[in-house]
Amino acid sequence: MMTFQVPTKAQCYQIMCDMKMMDHIVLHSMQVCRVATYITDHLVDRHNHLHAKMIRSAALLHDITKTRSFDTGEDHALTGGQFLSDQGYPEVGDLVRQHVVLDEYNATKIPAEADILNYADKRVLHDEIVDLDRRLDYILERYAKKAEDRERITLLWEKTKQLENRIFSELPISPEDLNRILNAENWSLDRIEYQTVCTLNSDSTDT
Repeated sequence: MMTFQVPTKAQCYQIMCDMKMMDHIVLHSMQVCRVATYITDHLVDRHNHLHAKMIRSAALLHDITKTRSFDTGEDHALTGGQFLSDQGYPEVGDLVRQHVVLDEYNATKIPAEADILNYADKRVLHDEIVDLDRRLDYILERYAKKAEDRERITLLWEKTKQLENRIFSELPISPEDLNRILNAENWSLDRIEYQTVCTLNSDSTDT
């Protein structure tokens, strides 16, 4: 397996703190990471080309410029990818760049890192793990202002459902099982770790 520069979880949290990500975006990112990690952990034995640490880091950082995008109007997938590339993590940045729309949709190929991140993001509404249909309803309500927007989003979701079928053909569970399994887990430790990193950073800055 090739060697890439990948930030640790603590470094990801530090970057998130430095970028002053809104709390709800932090929680969303943690949930996307949980989905992506679960899928990766169950695929990696069969597909050892997958870079698990890179997927986890990209999942935590996929919305790294979204907070500021509310003011700037920037495309947060593109600028997030570029930001991470500039930070010395170009491979992570390339995954982040594709978390909204993949460069390639191929329902027959072995799932790659970008596929897993893109799919995981589609399974999280705010900070709740949901099915694709519920996430689609929200996206259509929020972003489909015109008929062409609805058509574009619906087509994208059809491709995402094909991706879901491809991913879960490799897993011993169904997409519905994923909700049940992860929603039953306690992920409060992730939030505590994040707050600890941010607090330590704030204290060191003040001294």
